[in-house]
Amino acid sequence: MLRKLKHLFSKPLPTESAHDDDDELLSFENPNFITDPDRIAKLLGEIENSSPLCTVQVEGEDFSSSILAVKLDKKVIILDELMPKHGNDFLLLSRSLKLSTFHKGIHLSFNLAGIEVGHSRGINYYKAPFPDRVFYPQRRRTPRLEISSIDIPFSGVVQRTGISVGGSLFDLSRGGAGITVPVNRARVQRGDTVKNCQITFEDYVMDFDLSVRFVKPVSAASAKVQIGGLFENLSAKSQSKLSYFITSLERVEIRKQKA
Repeated sequence: MLRKLKHLFSKPLPTESAHDDDDELLSFENPNFITDPDRIAKLLGEIENSSPLCTVQVEGEDFSSSILAVKLDKKVIILDELMPKHGNDFLLLSRSLKLSTFHKGIHLSFNLAGIEVGHSRGINYYKAPFPDRVFYPQRRRTPRLEISSIDIPFSGVVQRTGISVGGSLFDLSRGGAGITVPVNRARVQRGDTVKNCQITFEDYVMDFDLSVRFVKPVSAASAKVQIGGLFENLSAKSQSKLSYFITSLERVEIRKQKA
């Protein structure tokens, strides 16, 4: 699906650089920033391949999204629409955001400006010029969540096909999850909604729906598929339990790094 989307994202964008945060040092004052354009392009390409779920801050409020594509030739980054959905209204007004995610266990963030909106199969996406700098300290001062080493089963029913899908989590955030399935028999595709989903952690069963944002094979030689999506219809109790669970994992990782 992502390969098909890359062919759609062909219109050039204005080369407007991202704005700075008031509380951050200038790049020449802080070695934790990457400012070399080639290194930024390489880093963004690696992030695209790992398909992480991202936190997007607009007008001081946090939302969830994912990176759909990184076009190295045009120096353009493509983002999925935001969840919860009212974030899209904010973004259409501000045309700028701050994106945060993890790469190789390290927290990174960057600002995007001059954002334009596009449409594919009834779903919005956003495109923006590459940032002119990326906060990437390149050492593990922030926790790495080893979700793939924790057995968290996933189950649900694809609304479009009515077929059950099951697998296990490889990625987890407060806004969504990534699931590895042995084979895509349910024919899950981007834009689908997986209903009646369940995952279990710390003896708590979390019920939700999943809005699918990406589907891609694990490798060319494997039938396994990675599905990434954002939580929908998550109860306040589940949100609280999930946040506590992720925080506990983060604390474990911090202790490991200090040991």
